[in-house]
Amino acid sequence: MARFGRFLAAASVAVSLSAVPALAQDKNQGEIVLAQASKRAPAVRNTGTHVYVLRGFMDIFSTGMDDLNGKLNRSGIRSSVHNHSEFGVLAEQIGDRYRRGIRENVVIVGHSLGANDAFSMADRLNDFGISVPLIITFDPTANMSAGRNVQRVVNFYSSTNGWGTSIGRGPGFRGSLSNVDLSRRGEVGHTDIDKSPALHSQSIGYIRSIGGGGRAAPATAEAPKQESKQDGAAAAKPAETAQAPVKDMGPQTTAAAPKPETAGTETAASSKSN
Repeated sequence: MARFGRFLAAASVAVSLSAVPALAQDKNQGEIVLAQASKRAPAVRNTGTHVYVLRGFMDIFSTGMDDLNGKLNRSGIRSSVHNHSEFGVLAEQIGDRYRRGIRENVVIVGHSLGANDAFSMADRLNDFGISVPLIITFDPTANMSAGRNVQRVVNFYSSTNGWGTSIGRGPGFRGSLSNVDLSRRGEVGHTDIDKSPALHSQSIGYIRSIGGGGRAAPATAEAPKQESKQDGAAAAKPAETAQAPVKDMGPQTTAAAPKPETAGTETAASSKSN
């Protein structure tokens, strides 16, 4: 009987010892599963607004973009200035951070060729599923259009300086489009429109309005008027001429905005595309 008792005790110890590796293995497997789950779903954090300012051809005639970039940073809005040809690299970098859970409110500002490539950059960001809250352009030189991932476009241009053109609505675009023709201001040429202090101040006000990048702009002066209200279905129609004024509900700024008699009328250039 005593021998049988010793046998049972030994068997119990053996079973207990054999269970230890199994428990350890289960624990390791659980840790692996948790690690894989963590890798699949990175913690998402928003770093706020980042303004990408794009210069034009060879950085020669777009010195106003450098000035605007400095004003943005001094006002507490994170901004960086680049040559327009960098738009693809910038989009790839933003997309890579997005995949890793690092999000930002992407604002794109451009002059001349930089204005053209602002829309090319937005189109590339759409491939990553990234929305663009705001694009501001100064005298784009090509018939560009806003894509479905763009929420708002403000285009300052002159229809009579030989370079500037309006922006159209691309397929799926349901955002706000403001084409502000400054052609009545005779001094606004292609190489100085980007240097306007009034347009800089208005641009900063628009950027502040999306949040995540500085204080709210004080409401003391009106921003450009006559915002285009076209819907996407009108994209197939020919470009129209000036429409009846529609008040632009954009942010207000303390700087003097272009006066109604100089700011020009707003057009709905809906048939233009890339």
